[in-house]
Parts: sequence; structure tokens; C-alpha cells
Amino acid sequence: MAMKQTPNLITKASSALTLIVLAFFIGFSSCSSSNDDNPSPGNTKVLYSGTFAKSNNTVTTTATGAVSAELNTSNNELSYSISWNNLTSAVGDMHFHDNGPIIVHIEGFPTTVSGSFSGKTTLTAGQVTDLGGGKIYVQIHTVNFPGGEVIATLTKTGGSNPSPSPGY
Repeated sequence: MAMKQTPNLITKASSALTLIVLAFFIGFSSCSSSNDDNPSPGNTKVLYSGTFAKSNNTVTTTATGAVSAELNTSNNELSYSISWNNLTSAVGDMHFHDNGPIIVHIEGFPTTVSGSFSGKTTLTAGQVTDLGGGKIYVQIHTVNFPGGEVIATLTKTGGSNPSPSPGY
């Protein structure tokens, strides 16, 4: 009878070990979060930038400058920073265009020939699509060039996924 107990004892020990290993893996996998591996697309930030150039061939300017922007895709909020240097005269108007038409009037900017300004605006879904397609640009109008002295088309420069919150 002692022989029959040995295989039974080994089988029981093997089954117990299998259960312990299985419980360990189930417990370990429940501690991780799918958020850590796949951040929600709703939290994605997309980066854009543009460099100012003269608005058209009739403009004579040595002005320089740039626009940088970050689109929060969860709410279509566009945060932007605009800087300009050496315009031919005071700034008269500044806005975002979508392939021609004005979509965002920028207000509160300094009217100096060199300066900077930052702000936020919310885009429509169609405007977000056009932004991704390179159709959105910023134009600065001056006293000397009321039709626009410089223009900067926004192009995608990157994206970032903020660190997800820990999944406990």
C-alpha cells in the first residue's frame, strides 16, 4: 500500500504547485492596467509649428517669426504661441485662417513691430482635420500691409502621449 500512496502524494503536490503558479499569474496580471500600455487616444497632444514668411510677392519685408501650437485631441483645444520680429509697421490685425477664410480672430496681442503672444482657442472637428492637412495658417496684418505682411502655415511636428495615471 505504501507504493500506491507515493504516486498519489506526487500528483497532489503537482496539482497544488500548479494552482499556486496559476494564482500568482492571475493576481499579477490583475495588478497591471491596460492604460499603462495603451494611453487613451483622448489624451493625445499633437504638436504643430510654422515659420513666418512674407504673405505674397508684393510684400517687401525682412520680418521673421514663428508659431508653435499644441492640439489637445480630447477637446480640440489649440494652445498657441506666436512671436514676430522686425515688421515694417505696427500690427493691425492677427488671426488664424483655414485655407482662406478667417476662423479665429486673435485679440489682445501687442501692436509692436516685434513681440510675442500666447493664447488658446477651440477648433471644430472640420478645422482639426484641416489643421492636420496643413490648411491652417496664422497671418499678421500691419499698417503698411493691411492685406497681410507675414504668414505661417502650421504643419505637424510631432505628438506626445502624457504619462498615463497608474492603474491600481
